[in-house]
Amino acid sequence: MKIAEKKVTFPKSLSVKYAGKIVEETDTHITIEGEDEESYLKIFNPFRGVAKLLMFENDQWVDAETSSAVSNFDLSSLGLGDLSSLPDGDQTDAPESKK
Repeated sequence: MKIAEKKVTFPKSLSVKYAGKIVEETDTHITIEGEDEESYLKIFNPFRGVAKLLMFENDQWVDAETSSAVSNFDLSSLGLGDLSSLPDGDQTDAPESKK
């Protein structure tokens, strides 16, 4: 994942929710730009729910947990390094509820 100024680029293969302006979209990645305090990037881990929450505050992306400014972020620290590199067809979704 790459963070540069107001923009965050992340792989499409990640399970995410976000609010912000999409400035670029390719077959493999999406780049969003933080616009205001409502912009965020929520990264989900299929085993733990929300793995990381980034919020756009004071014209920069910050880690919601530590309130520290975030530069480039290594997804492998969340255990997502291998998941984000899988082809779309091989990635497993969150388990469905049992009936």
